[in-house]
Amino acid sequence: MLQNAVRFIILLIEIAFLVVFILPFYKHISNIGNVVGLGITICLILITLFWDYVLRLIIKLWHNIGGRILLIFLAALILISVFWCIFISIKMVSAYKNYPDKETTVVVLGCKVNKYHPSKMLRHRLEAAYDYLSENKNIKCIVTGGQGPDERITEADCMYNYLVDLGISPNRIIKEDKATNTYENIKFSYEIIEQMNLPKDITIVTDGFHEYRASIIANKQGINAYSVYAKTTKIDLPYYWLREWMGLFQEIFLK
Repeated sequence: MLQNAVRFIILLIEIAFLVVFILPFYKHISNIGNVVGLGITICLILITLFWDYVLRLIIKLWHNIGGRILLIFLAALILISVFWCIFISIKMVSAYKNYPDKETTVVVLGCKVNKYHPSKMLRHRLEAAYDYLSENKNIKCIVTGGQGPDERITEADCMYNYLVDLGISPNRIIKEDKATNTYENIKFSYEIIEQMNLPKDITIVTDGFHEYRASIIANKQGINAYSVYAKTTKIDLPYYWLREWMGLFQEIFLK
């Protein structure tokens, strides 16, 4: 009875995660985070549902050399992956706290624009930027992001308009409207910083889960970066966090 109750609870948790990873598709969000998360969750549900069969298969494999090697390899791979995810998550959370303690140039990273208006994620970034700029009246800000195929204006134009509407002086906002990814966001923004002789250290405004990878990208270009993070809607956080794990693996080991 206890075993069945535990299995039922685990199944409920897995189904909850399944819903979390399915929901983005209804919002027309499809990225490697929710696709991989969906695949992993489905596999876990199947393992839970057919645990007795899976256990018999494991025992059968363990009794021959080839099967034992396969099981040890899979166990090691899972263990390494779990340790990687825990370690990198700690680093990601630590990056939240890297708040600037001196005058810097603010760089707000772009995100999807819905026609002429910021998406929910971009709006959160702009609100975080607004709060910081309101508290630091002398600091200038670069809004960076080009124009996607389904966007009516550039991300930089959208961000500029939104911050001005909130009350930030246009003289404090500089547009960088060519970048298509985080590397270009930072690279092109820093070129503007050098041309205008702005403070060389930067404060990156982006979602909290993205701050660590953004800081790595900046450091690789010889730029000292601080963080002012935007909050991510809780329901969206799991698949973006999972996507970031894979993005960080690529950034650290493959670039």
